[in-house]
Amino acid sequence: MPPKRKSSRRQDPTQKKRQQEGSTETLSFENVNSLGEEIKNASKFNNFVVLLSQLQNVQKILAEKEDKESETLGRQILAVLFERFEALLNEGMMKGSSKHDEKQKLVINWLADKYQTFKTTLTQLLSSRLYYETSMQLDAMEVYLNFVKLESKSAENQFPKKTYQQLVESLLHSHAGDSLPDGTSSSFITLEFSEIFKNYWDLQFYFFDILNGTLSTWKENLSNAELERIVANFVTIIRNGLKFSTEDLENEPTFVAKDVLPSAIYKHNKFKSQFQKIVLTILSYPLSPAQYKAILSILHKRIIPYMAQPQGLMDFLTDAYNLQDDLIIPILSLNSLYELMKRYNLEYPDFYSKLYSLLRPDLFYTRYRSRFFRLCDLFLSSTHLSATLVASFIKRLARLALTSSASGVVIIIPFIYNLLKRHPTCMIMLHNTDGSQVGDPFDNLETNPLNTKAIKSSLWELETLMSHYHPNIATLAKIFGEPFRKPNYNMEDFLDWSYQSLLETEKSRRYKNQAALEFENFDSVLSEQDKEGSALLEGWCL
Repeated sequence: MPPKRKSSRRQDPTQKKRQQEGSTETLSFENVNSLGEEIKNASKFNNFVVLLSQLQNVQKILAEKEDKESETLGRQILAVLFERFEALLNEGMMKGSSKHDEKQKLVINWLADKYQTFKTTLTQLLSSRLYYETSMQLDAMEVYLNFVKLESKSAENQFPKKTYQQLVESLLHSHAGDSLPDGTSSSFITLEFSEIFKNYWDLQFYFFDILNGTLSTWKENLSNAELERIVANFVTIIRNGLKFSTEDLENEPTFVAKDVLPSAIYKHNKFKSQFQKIVLTILSYPLSPAQYKAILSILHKRIIPYMAQPQGLMDFLTDAYNLQDDLIIPILSLNSLYELMKRYNLEYPDFYSKLYSLLRPDLFYTRYRSRFFRLCDLFLSSTHLSATLVASFIKRLARLALTSSASGVVIIIPFIYNLLKRHPTCMIMLHNTDGSQVGDPFDNLETNPLNTKAIKSSLWELETLMSHYHPNIATLAKIFGEPFRKPNYNMEDFLDWSYQSLLETEKSRRYKNQAALEFENFDSVLSEQDKEGSALLEGWCL
């Protein structure tokens, strides 16, 4: 019997080397599709190496320059690799079994390694900063999220925490954007994920479940700049709110099938505990002023209701409230401090002294002016406050009205009126006209509102406002010269006034007759006697 002849079809050495080591030569679209078909039909799994290498090459090219052809090729490779790995996951070829022999186990382990390489490449695409924003990164995130769904079905019928953790960590580390002035990130990848994240309860639950140890490790090993980037991405993801509620949590939509999720994800105490650990760790990071503001602006609505023990925020909030360099940060902390004082019995003995110190001229030029006066009106509404304390606030506001902008004075006048109606013992400041006093006893430099001697002073500033250059303000201030018959002012009618709104009001005002510019009508500027008696005006007579 003659020996068997070897097949004349021999593999090209160049192709063999390319399959083993990965090719640096760019493939065509036809090559990519052909390699994918070979994996599907002939089980040439070595083609995975070639495609993965090509995908990494595309990533390097896009990091250096804008190349639409490479971007299109990369998207094609992503689609082919996803289809092949999706088929393997659905067929169970990525899952080992005791029934498999050694050779089959080696193949399964090799495929699992390439699958992990593909997922790692996807996370690198999501976290790296390419030369320009490319839809290829959006495709990479879509592919990765689809793997989360597939693994929940094909693995152990459970949520794939490790795979999801890789995605979350890459998004928090993402360099694909800049930190914005509001403390968030401009990364379109992070923004796209936040839109998905806000709709699914399981993504939110496991987001906080998997990050506890990771955030602590990052704090010890990463630079301040990297930590600030993580905080920016974190705030961007959670700022739209969470699905967590005390009712009907089981009916909230989930990203993976509900039957693969354990009952533990619906336990309120477990979620609150994990959420609190993550938040406190994030707040211990070095925060930029913009991030302070971003977190404080959502703290009372997006964070405090979901914490197991919100009292853990006391130190953070009191430190923020005591900051002197930036007026906005103490103002933004007021909402959360009020929540802790009202609901969780937070004691802050110097609260009103600090609130009094925030009444500064620059307050009326901040974008959070309206928020401050809403809260200040609430804090001063108690009838149990001493007249000495309230008088200090009234007097300080009246003094600020002398130098404030017109839109600021429009807020101050009704605010003082409401305080006087609410605390009638302070009305003595309006009637204090004792001429024997030399100067104003009010100490404007005193920081303690109980020691300013405002109650012994008078509100002469309000009489000055009656001669204000703006007619609306002058008219409004005259209310203090009349009997206090009006119950109070609705502050919401005045908080949003600005120079623009004041001008618009004047422009839209309707007059019954034409505005009078002079009391008498004159035919000429000079009289006939003036014209005849002045030689200097010769030739200039009108």
